[in-house]
Amino acid sequence: MRLKVSTIVLAGAALPLCVMAEVKPSGLFMDHMVIQRETQAPVWGAADPGEKVTVTGSWGESATTTAGKDGKWRVKLQTPKAGGPHSITFQGENSVELKNVLSGDVWLCSGQSNMQVTLKTTTGASKNIADANYPNIRMFSVERNPALKAADDCGGEWNVCSPQTASKFSGVAYFTGRELHKNLDVPIGLISSCWGGTDVESWTPWGDQVEDSFALAMKSKLDEKAQGYSPEKAQADYEKDLKKWENKKRGRKPTLMGDPRMKQNYPGNLYNGMIHPLAPFALRGVVWYQGENNAQEMAEAEHYRVQLARMVRSWRKVWGQGIPFYSVQLPNFKDPQVNPVELDNVWAMIRESFVHAGINTPDVFTCSMIDLGEAKNIHPRNKEDVGVRMASTILNKTYGKETPTTPFMKSFKIDDSKAIITFDYTGSGLMAKGGKLKTFAIAGTDQNFVWADAEIVTRDGVECVVVSSAEVSQTVAVRYAWADNPAECNLYSKEGYPASPFRTDDWKPPVSEPAPKKKSRKKRK
Repeated sequence: MRLKVSTIVLAGAALPLCVMAEVKPSGLFMDHMVIQRETQAPVWGAADPGEKVTVTGSWGESATTTAGKDGKWRVKLQTPKAGGPHSITFQGENSVELKNVLSGDVWLCSGQSNMQVTLKTTTGASKNIADANYPNIRMFSVERNPALKAADDCGGEWNVCSPQTASKFSGVAYFTGRELHKNLDVPIGLISSCWGGTDVESWTPWGDQVEDSFALAMKSKLDEKAQGYSPEKAQADYEKDLKKWENKKRGRKPTLMGDPRMKQNYPGNLYNGMIHPLAPFALRGVVWYQGENNAQEMAEAEHYRVQLARMVRSWRKVWGQGIPFYSVQLPNFKDPQVNPVELDNVWAMIRESFVHAGINTPDVFTCSMIDLGEAKNIHPRNKEDVGVRMASTILNKTYGKETPTTPFMKSFKIDDSKAIITFDYTGSGLMAKGGKLKTFAIAGTDQNFVWADAEIVTRDGVECVVVSSAEVSQTVAVRYAWADNPAECNLYSKEGYPASPFRTDDWKPPVSEPAPKKKSRKKRK
């Protein structure tokens, strides 16, 4: 009889595991997390269909709902002022408790490889890692996941900032978060969702770019490759190539070819797998470092302003709020400038696109890094200054602090043969760093740019830069630092922030002769 009772009890205890889904919060909600302070924060997860779910914060607020037919549920939980640690409890048929939760400001940091570069590979890594003891900074790295359909959840975990955890985290995200934490004295949550060598089209929902010619061309190319793809053929080809490689041991070791539609650069895939699962987690804003992959040709670099603004609108739509968006304007790269305006200036064009993306899209800002690049390294190692400048810009725009940010051209007018240019965000004033102003170019009606003289003056109580050249009698246009890698551009605010490169014209660049294609090697029979 005793054995029968035990058997019945065991069977009864096992039953819920088979037919009842436990209350489970979404993957972003776990120990050590940061929840956005002083807001109605969306909290969501899964449970058994029709199951009552109550979410309670240890600070005294709670919210209750019922899981839908699909088992999904969502509530809005009022969060407290900055501080902690707190706990959050999820109560249904079972109970889940999150511990060591902080209330603060959460920033999503996304993009390609320069956002992905870890702290341990940056300039001054040893000292910065040793100093990375900030228990009120928490970091979450989203696992890579290209997906054809929008995913509900993502992999990753929240880590307390320490030398061990910070060393493997995004350098730009860490430095930005560190500066925000120091200046605001509130907990900071950093969510890193990035993948090197990816295009803006990958991070944008496909449904919002179906009529974009660049996105369509990219998708069509991969769709065409996918038509002849089969897992069996891919496996056979891989084994054949691997056998050849093992015999010769030359070149790269072969890799198994996957479905081209599952690539990270298939339009929409990274949004589906690495951004959609995060929404609508309450954020204070977004930091974006991407664009190198979209700076391959002039038309693409110019079109980037359309694509970036579209992506921002898409993300805001799924988040249901106008979250502030900050982008890193690409730094100097490639061969140093020789001519007043270089023919090959794709990076100059995409820098302009970062500025233009925010003209008709509110709360979109960029910050110049024109002096932090390396001619031969697309991944410049100085990420600390990137983070410091980005945080200063955020403190200025989002938090209303009187901190420095990038000076941008505000107005342009002609006075006889001279151009008069004024700037926004100049702090306590403009300065020429290291002597006379350089890298200004000027052109007349012939659209032929020559090097120009430039000086900082005050006219009618307004500080401006006056640009002229003895070679141009009728000035039409001015450009500043208009090259992939500008030569000694030295217009700064007195706080040490470089002015953004600019042009006053919208002339199309002359078409250069395409480089001759290298002859492909014939395969040996």
